Amino acid sequence: MAKKLSVINFKGGVGKTTLAFHLAAYFAREKKVLVIDIDHQSSLSIVMLGGKLWEECAKQGQTSNRIFESYTSRKVPMPGKEIVAVNPLHARQPQYNFYPNLDLVPAQFELDDTEIELAATSVGGPTVSEWEKRTLLASWLDLIGAESKYDFIIFDCPPATKLVSQNALAASDYYLIPVIPDEMSSRGVTHFKNLVENKIDGKLKYLKTTSGVSASEVPKSYVPDTRLAGIVPFMAKPAGGAASGLTNIHTRQISLLRSRWKDEVLKTEIKHLIGFAETMESGWPIWNTLATNATPALKAMMTKVCKEVEDRI
Repeated sequence: MAKKLSVINFKGGVGKTTLAFHLAAYFAREKKVLVIDIDHQSSLSIVMLGGKLWEECAKQGQTSNRIFESYTSRKVPMPGKEIVAVNPLHARQPQYNFYPNLDLVPAQFELDDTEIELAATSVGGPTVSEWEKRTLLASWLDLIGAESKYDFIIFDCPPATKLVSQNALAASDYYLIPVIPDEMSSRGVTHFKNLVENKIDGKLKYLKTTSGVSASEVPKSYVPDTRLAGIVPFMAKPAGGAASGLTNIHTRQISLLRSRWKDEVLKTEIKHLIGFAETMESGWPIWNTLATNATPALKAMMTKVCKEVEDRI
């Protein structure tokens, strides 16, 4: 069975896509990995496919949007494996085949519109409807047999906890929260963890119980209790003269995070170093020989984080 992980935070710009991409590439060295982009901004899809192939997928409807459209429009059937872009890094640059174990379900901009339509659509009784529209991703994973085909499934989530993100959490064994070590991000972790455990997981359990859904109708990929894999301090600002190697503000906030969340905070902090943006723009993971500005420090740092996440899950 695959291990399923949502990379999520309701704040944007905290490194979710960068982290999801590198975790997927790290796992894909030896295991079969599926990345599912459910962020309408489609950043991960564009990085992995390149602009031209991503546009083709969007025009043909070969994206995660189809999964949710199958509920909002009865004219759109639930898709199958045709929305999976097999070995996208090779498809983007056929002369290279570095990550043959890494597949992608891309997103498209229209997913934001579908999210709104999903919230407004009701089919059948209200309780059954709320259950079904939160377990569409789990049903799709069952349909294509994803859990037997892949060792890891990673969801790159949008900066929101609306229905699309709730679908990812309903299908995930774990969730990972990247945070910038500032006061707003640090305060938000408590709220976000409570939101996942009590409002999202809790509501799904209630809906499952009260909707009258039989055991055979519950998707096998549905996970009732999604566990926190860790909190990842991301984009911490370096300060060469400081004892911690970071600015005073970020040093203090990381200390507060560790004081509050103890071992749930990863030991490794991701520093905001030159090279991350360039590497993502190049479309290759930081360890790849074709990655732009991939310094030894960046490679070592990202390796430590990925290894720590792997150990945790």
